[in-house]
Amino acid sequence: MMLSIHKLFRCLLIIIAPLLFASCATYYQQNAAFNQSFASGDIQAADKHLDSNKKLQANRNRVLYLVNKGTLAWMQQDYTLANTYFNEADLFIEDQRKNWGSEALAIVSNPSVKPYKPEDFENVLINYYKAISYLQLGKNDEALVECRRVNEKLYALNDKYPRNHKNRYSDDAFAHNLMGMIYDASKDYNNAFIAYRNAYNIYKENYTENFGTECPQQLKKDILRTAKRIGFQQEYNFYSKEFGINHINGSKDEGEIIFIWMNGLGPVKDEWSINFAANRGGGGMFTLANNEEGISFPFNTSNFSSNERAAFNNLDFVRIAFPKYRERIPLFHQASIELDGLSDYNLEKAEDVNAIAFKCLKDRMVRELANSILRLATKKAMEEAARSKDKTLGTLLSIANALTEKADTRNWQTLPHSIYYTRIKVKAGNHKLKLNLKSGINGGHSQEFDFNVKAGQTQFFTFQNLETR
Repeated sequence: MMLSIHKLFRCLLIIIAPLLFASCATYYQQNAAFNQSFASGDIQAADKHLDSNKKLQANRNRVLYLVNKGTLAWMQQDYTLANTYFNEADLFIEDQRKNWGSEALAIVSNPSVKPYKPEDFENVLINYYKAISYLQLGKNDEALVECRRVNEKLYALNDKYPRNHKNRYSDDAFAHNLMGMIYDASKDYNNAFIAYRNAYNIYKENYTENFGTECPQQLKKDILRTAKRIGFQQEYNFYSKEFGINHINGSKDEGEIIFIWMNGLGPVKDEWSINFAANRGGGGMFTLANNEEGISFPFNTSNFSSNERAAFNNLDFVRIAFPKYRERIPLFHQASIELDGLSDYNLEKAEDVNAIAFKCLKDRMVRELANSILRLATKKAMEEAARSKDKTLGTLLSIANALTEKADTRNWQTLPHSIYYTRIKVKAGNHKLKLNLKSGINGGHSQEFDFNVKAGQTQFFTFQNLETR
């Protein structure tokens, strides 16, 4: 049953007031001061902007506040504090229940009035940060738990989607790869081999086609090494033939450095809109379609109220606002590590966060398009119902609907664009590593790091640069 027109209008006036001040600004633009401080590497200033902006801490933005606070603490190498924020974000997402007031409000306004629900890849990257934090704290078992949770989350999320509208991001290759590295570092070579093999299959069957990320050569070497180590000769022979390489035994007095490079910044959300034309059929059938995009959605209006049916019948077209990602292209496109001024190790892309973000959003929009169309049609129906009783009120409601037809442009904007890694085997002792970043714009950048490596031990090290073009 429809809300009272006057009650509805008063409700909309409450919504419109802040929207008039926000104008057409995206979430990124509304938080320009924070984003500029973060992108320039002024983490302390970014932290102050977060804490001083009460809107960022409001319940509907709470999860974004928490993951940003966690990222800032993580970048300052306060891994315990970082995981405090990431754990709270994880719990907030798990405990979040549908807010029926905001759900009803979203029908007559837009999705941004609801508490932010992270995109699937954002949800699981919380566990990636937690895993790396635990590794830096020397807690390998806890890191393994977070790697497992990445894929458990993805399985649970994807199970809820319609069979013909599943996510292409249904499993995370890098999470399996990282899991293998942690098992490897713990001398659990059997589980390491299984995790590496799982990662390879996902790269081969999913990542290459959907995200343009091929299996790293280092992963192939790790599969062969662990298969050889545990005596899986049949598996070793199979993968050696498939990869076209053989395993070379290392020295017993060697240690290892897993160097993880987080490059640039992930995408931010903008807004775009699409028009749907109305087509009427028999038996109360009504279809909204966009021929250019090849999209159509039929509705059966026979169960609608007379006012709603009249509203649908008067519709010629509707414009629906959707979020879209805008890529922030990294300044650097390639990196290598120079060891003690001699050997070079190329860092290989293992996770293209940017590509995954674009595909996740596209898959979600396909699933939610019907709801978006119904929301717009409902708003139009309310307009017609109001106009039939009071022409001025109908006009005002039309203006209100136009003002509130905005896409939800919120997203986790401190994520990296992509993640690279390499495994460096070195003899025990002190070593100097030089990271060489390459750019087609300014030539590149180099940075040196000192490591003390112990025989038979693996160190995990992460480096993130924030520069974009």
